[in-house]
Amino acid sequence: MHWGRSLLSTVTVALSTVALSTVALSTVALALPAAAEAGGQAAEGKLVPVTGKASADLVATRNERWTQARIEEVIRTAKPIEPPVVDAPEAPQVEEPAAPEQVIAEPAAASGAAARNLPAPAAHGRMYIANADGSSTGWCSASVVNSGARNLINTAAHCLHSGAGGNWHFTEAFFVPGLHGTSQPHGIFWAQQWTVWSAWTDSSDDDYDYGFVNLFPRDDGQNVVDVVGANGLRINSAFGQTVVVWGYPANDGYPGDVPYYCDQATTYDGSASDSWVYVNCTMTGGASGGPWLDDYDYTASLGYVIALTTRAGIDFDYSLSPYFDQSVADLYYLVD
Repeated sequence: MHWGRSLLSTVTVALSTVALSTVALSTVALALPAAAEAGGQAAEGKLVPVTGKASADLVATRNERWTQARIEEVIRTAKPIEPPVVDAPEAPQVEEPAAPEQVIAEPAAASGAAARNLPAPAAHGRMYIANADGSSTGWCSASVVNSGARNLINTAAHCLHSGAGGNWHFTEAFFVPGLHGTSQPHGIFWAQQWTVWSAWTDSSDDDYDYGFVNLFPRDDGQNVVDVVGANGLRINSAFGQTVVVWGYPANDGYPGDVPYYCDQATTYDGSASDSWVYVNCTMTGGASGGPWLDDYDYTASLGYVIALTTRAGIDFDYSLSPYFDQSVADLYYLVD
């Protein structure tokens, strides 16, 4: 089993018994999204979708403001987005036995010329954020998920919104699929709207640390799924699965601009006291939002997103994800 392996190099990591203590990780993810107005507080016990949208004024002036040199500067200098520090849940949120596994979306091949999957999978990349004046730049890992609109990526909610008492991290964002170094092998796709659950925006609830971003078509009119393909999405199948975990770790010796993966990693339920899914894959800050892919097709570099990285163990000896249950599917259907 290979842990934290890059397509260019291999890193061996010692595995240790899971502790309940966790630390915040800047990481990434995959799935499907879109809908709702930003800002509404949820009624008690009710999930409400919260959505931010690209300003029409900013869209109209984007090409003037975002020169290629400015885009490359953000790619070169932005730092990983850090999640807020929150306590682990005191009681499990997932009832046992779990609901039956459901396929929400199937993987999809690119409809145009075949996308190159090396040195980075085409459907995996980094999402960059910025304010209109270029300040407060940052990034997370993200992945393309198949949807009816063929324009969706999935990442961690903390990559989009700062959580309880906070707001969206950005006014503009763009996704670079297949990023390796400063390369943009498939161009860039600008964010059209981004959606998370109110449980994250109101309470920083780790069980809902995931979100979806709908992207504008590329300048040539093509949607991201047509260009690079897309992963599928499954729910209620997170435990006991053999997955490939992707991310752009950026700390403790990892460069951040090169995709790494853990191959043939097994997911598990770490404790009856929480609802997280664990995997013995060591990735550091920058991996937030990166997908955990089941039934991975190594030729196409596609699979089913069943979880995504949001946290790491206190000694960075394992990674964690929210359990992907019906709430993930509900958010996906709202934004699909």
